[in-house]
Amino acid sequence: MPSLERTYRRVTRHLPPELAGRLDLRMPSYWGCWSGPLNGQARRREILRELARAIQFDRVLETGTYRGTTTEFFAAVFGAPVYTVERDPRHYAFSSRRLSVLADVHVELGDSREFLARLADEAWVKTETVFIYLDAHWQEDLPLAEELRIIPAAWSRCVVMVDDFQIPGDIGYQYDDYGPGQALVEEYLPASALEGWSLSYPSAPSGEETGFKRGCCVLASPTLAESAVPGLRLSRIL
Repeated sequence: MPSLERTYRRVTRHLPPELAGRLDLRMPSYWGCWSGPLNGQARRREILRELARAIQFDRVLETGTYRGTTTEFFAAVFGAPVYTVERDPRHYAFSSRRLSVLADVHVELGDSREFLARLADEAWVKTETVFIYLDAHWQEDLPLAEELRIIPAAWSRCVVMVDDFQIPGDIGYQYDDYGPGQALVEEYLPASALEGWSLSYPSAPSGEETGFKRGCCVLASPTLAESAVPGLRLSRIL
């Protein structure tokens, strides 16, 4: 990290989150963090494009907006309304202003579980096909298991991508591990809640990926489990 940016972070961390987030908008490096959308991973981006071509999604949900780089990508690729939630007030202040120019992008401040539970009660849930990107896991809070119990109980036509997930057999892909029972691996998935859903992983080996090479998995509801795309390899039906 450049010394100027370290100094900036040290000074602004004591400011109110709303003010700090607005100041962050003046930092060019913050607009393309993590080397661009989806951790700068070209093969992952192509998977999303393939899914958008194969399935007509009516809506996109994202947990963990961060600074909105990937959110912008979703809006451009899917051409559908995007609803995203960020729990960190400073990141929310940044991303909500950044994304305010996109009429079909809706940014909320809050907890991802509450966000999904509230949307699950909306009337459109029973009729729409939805893509959901889960990336709200960080440090001491790991909402993923609860998110993955809420989603299948509500959405019958849904594809879910989980970021920072282990890809078995390829150690070149990195994943989150927060200790016993807190690693994002296949055993962590609430299989009983996801019965009948398909579990897939990127078909490209890590050596062909770019950027930060974070792993991911893709879960598809039974109604969409047959919608195969070249960038994914089916692991099994849960």
